[in-house]
Amino acid sequence: MIRYPVVAGSFYPDSKSELIDTLKNFFGELPERKDDLIPVTGLISPHAGYVFSGKTASYGYYEIFKKGKIKSVIIIGPNHTGIGPDISVYSDGSWITPLGEVEIDEKALSLLSKLNINGDYSAHKYEHSIEVQLPFLQYLYGNNFKIIPIVLGNQSLETSKKLAIALKEIADDGTLIIASSDMNHYESHEITLKKDEFIIDALKKNNPELLYDYVKEYNITACGYGCINTLLYFGFNKTRILYHTTSAEAFGDYYRTVGYLSAILE
Repeated sequence: MIRYPVVAGSFYPDSKSELIDTLKNFFGELPERKDDLIPVTGLISPHAGYVFSGKTASYGYYEIFKKGKIKSVIIIGPNHTGIGPDISVYSDGSWITPLGEVEIDEKALSLLSKLNINGDYSAHKYEHSIEVQLPFLQYLYGNNFKIIPIVLGNQSLETSKKLAIALKEIADDGTLIIASSDMNHYESHEITLKKDEFIIDALKKNNPELLYDYVKEYNITACGYGCINTLLYFGFNKTRILYHTTSAEAFGDYYRTVGYLSAILE
């Protein structure tokens, strides 16, 4: 199975040279990179069009690049289409972007077994939340890593915890786990920043139950809160908030915004 890009040309450039130029502008001069494999690390990264959230996303990938090499990237995104099961794992083949082809990690098959589910491609066909992360990784690491794309159709605490337990059994040095999520949607810049601070508070306290309660109590429309909670259930000890903003910073509309957060869990 080959998964071809569906948002190239809309969320990010479909021209290889233009995409490279865009990413180069985000990153600037790259730092020196350690030669060792990174320890298992979590990353929260936004997934809007690059003109809106690309700069925010670059803060996280810049820090990952400094930490060292990667060999496997598990990318967990929310289900925007409503198609597919509670947990959808793209279990074989490869994904293509304008920067090349990335293979699916063989550990995806082991993950299916641990979750007692079948592989699913339907949820991934039109979903953008995973695809937009790949060019950042390819720009920094070439295509010398493998991926396990996961779409969460069910973002309950139970589902996040179940997935985290399974991921702990397959993740080792060189593994990056990405929770792809934008923050609060379509409220003013001030309200969105305030609501997002509740999520940041739960992240700093490493408390998935608190994050879930905040989302429900304050009607926080972060689309991938279950993806974030998967990282919290994984058992990381420390969260570093790298950058937090809204679309107003890039677009200038302070009345109808989307929040963006870049954070690392170690």
